Amino acid sequence: MRSLMLKLLTTIIALSNLSLFAADINADLDQKVTAFLQKAIAPNESYTFEKVVILKKEEMKDVAGWMVYFVRIDLKLTKQEGKKLSVNDIVFTNGKILSKDFADLNSGRSLKGSYSLDMEASAYNKEHLLAGNFNAPHKIVVFSDPLCPFCMDFVPEVIADVQKNPETFALFYYHFPLNIHPAAPTLVKAMLFAEEQGDKEIVKKVYKEFFDIKESDEKVILDIFNKALNKNFTVEQINHSNILKQMNNDQELANNLMVNGTPTIYLDGKKDDTKRLYRKFIKESK
Repeated sequence: MRSLMLKLLTTIIALSNLSLFAADINADLDQKVTAFLQKAIAPNESYTFEKVVILKKEEMKDVAGWMVYFVRIDLKLTKQEGKKLSVNDIVFTNGKILSKDFADLNSGRSLKGSYSLDMEASAYNKEHLLAGNFNAPHKIVVFSDPLCPFCMDFVPEVIADVQKNPETFALFYYHFPLNIHPAAPTLVKAMLFAEEQGDKEIVKKVYKEFFDIKESDEKVILDIFNKALNKNFTVEQINHSNILKQMNNDQELANNLMVNGTPTIYLDGKKDDTKRLYRKFIKESK
């Protein structure tokens, strides 16, 4: 009996040491990945390196022995005091080699598209509920830019689908103005201020307008918004600290999920690149 106990104890200690060894390897690999990415950032007069944040890591589904790392690289903008720039990326490593991507030889598709971060339940809050029933069993989250042509088509469509099936879906909307649309941030701030003033239908109204604004002057952009939607907002009002905080919060969630384009859709916590998976629940409910 004593011999058996000693053998069990020896086995337990060995397994424990193996787990600690694996943890040390993982920690060392994390350090190697972050150090490599830091060195890979070329010096630039516009920014300085701050840190690399590992958002998530997991074993690759497609390639044995490789890990996928979800990372955020934080940079400080040297010409804008206090301002930062965050760059999200996915990299792959087997402990010896780091690769930016893999491609499927048959389809030619990037394997990066096979990996994404899951949506946390905290994103389902009433402040961002756009349509449907808050307690509905299926949650749709959309990140959108009001000047994105694809968003102009998709957002009204998904709103209509959810409004027809309010007991099936809750639709949550997050602002994600893209850098390629200089007028988008002003529109977003105006939309947020309108909501603060009690206009809970402002998102739907804006997407019905199909704005196509090439201006970059904020007052000119706001005048176009005011005229189209019968508002009289000022530049000072839409730049109130509370409005900027709301926009930054939306941006932060998008950054943490590595959202890079619009519209980006999540269904029940999972990113849906097809943007149409929610429709299967419409068919099931009929």
